Amino acid sequence: MANLRTLLGKEFGSTVVGAAAEYASLSKVRDGKIFTMYPFCQQSKDNNYRGYCVEYWCMPCGTTQATFEIWGGGGSGGGGCCCQQGIPGGSGSYSRKTITSADGNGDMGGWCFFLKVAEPTDCSACCLGYQGCKTYVCGTTAAAKTAIGSNFCAEGGVPGKTCCDAYWSTDFRCTDRVYWTGCGGYDPATDGAVAYGGDENIKGNVGFFRTYNTSDNCWAKLGLPYPPRLMDHKGGHVTATNKGNSCINSGTACQGTTPFAFASGCSSGLPGIGSPSTTSCGGNCCYGWKGSGGLIRITYCSCWLGVNENCALHFCS
Repeated sequence: MANLRTLLGKEFGSTVVGAAAEYASLSKVRDGKIFTMYPFCQQSKDNNYRGYCVEYWCMPCGTTQATFEIWGGGGSGGGGCCCQQGIPGGSGSYSRKTITSADGNGDMGGWCFFLKVAEPTDCSACCLGYQGCKTYVCGTTAAAKTAIGSNFCAEGGVPGKTCCDAYWSTDFRCTDRVYWTGCGGYDPATDGAVAYGGDENIKGNVGFFRTYNTSDNCWAKLGLPYPPRLMDHKGGHVTATNKGNSCINSGTACQGTTPFAFASGCSSGLPGIGSPSTTSCGGNCCYGWKGSGGLIRITYCSCWLGVNENCALHFCS
């Protein structure tokens, strides 16, 4: 009779090959030289949008392979008046695409691309926030158009939402994660920003809240969603504490419990993260916090032909 060690060995043996192959295919994604594009200073679309969020980029001579990774922007929080609170905006989606020359060994130098990185949204005064902006890449030369395709896009996160007395209602008290599933909110299993056209496409996450005491908004905790593939495979949530009872959603943005979540100036330092909805109480009208911008990262293997051809083959083979 087989003992437990033998059975575990057989099970491990049945999965190790597949797991190793998957790790090997992803471990080289960021080997090589990297070009990164992020909206400058998180400027909104009204502040010189074209100069900050659009770029034309051409591959340098000797490039044999390039991997494009794109993240959509985060959804903004919802606004509100009187006594409204709610769930943060959702995170942007993620897509990755690797391209090579037609024969797999040729030079892609001179292939050019139009890069549009998601800009931050405006702040929303409505109880439904703004959807995050899209990030996409298009080819501008014939070979580049064929390689990258016509629909390589990462959509922005879903809007945040507010409703009356969300944090004061005993209906939600001590519920683990409130998404308002089935009653005007989102289902985390199916809802979220989507991506298209990549070798890998992962949807964004939706935000949630949790209340421990319904006598004060300060007891509310917010789950601000961050997008896939920045730190882990599917993305997750940064927990923030609601700061007060009247229009202090910007303070919430500064209190992410993970240091990289938000910069000291209260603008999101993490691309594609969903932003807090407003906390209003006692008749004040407040804006939801603006959705964050997206990100484009291009990892390419480039060596001047005739000088060091082997280095491109080393990184890209």
